[in-house]
Amino acid sequence: MRRRTKKIKPSIPTASMGDIAFLLIIFFMICSHFARDASVRLKPPRAADLASLKESPISVAIDEAGAIYIQGRVVADAEAVESGVAALVKDKAGELGRTVMFKCDASVGRERFEPVLDAIARGGGLIAAMGEREAVH
Repeated sequence: MRRRTKKIKPSIPTASMGDIAFLLIIFFMICSHFARDASVRLKPPRAADLASLKESPISVAIDEAGAIYIQGRVVADAEAVESGVAALVKDKAGELGRTVMFKCDASVGRERFEPVLDAIARGGGLIAAMGEREAVH
């Protein structure tokens, strides 16, 4: 004669699932912030005298190939930069809210970056050009 055994259903502990989910959300939020401008690869110009600035949330970049980026997204031309900057600084008050971090590859010529600088100014942005400090011997 066989004995009947009660089968115990396995249980999955779910007490820490909420903690894990929030940690993953925080991890991806932090990583996505740092990856925003990572797609734009450029070699900034060098200068001996550079001032330190607070990082602005608005950025315009031109890479080695001459492609123009606003906030890490490619735009067609300087007119698109003007309208994009105008939309980003529209409701911003103060100098820091209107500051646009301009990053340009050192190999890009004046004929490419000057219209972009003019477009940033026409859009209401205050230009802060980025560069690398030259080693002083």
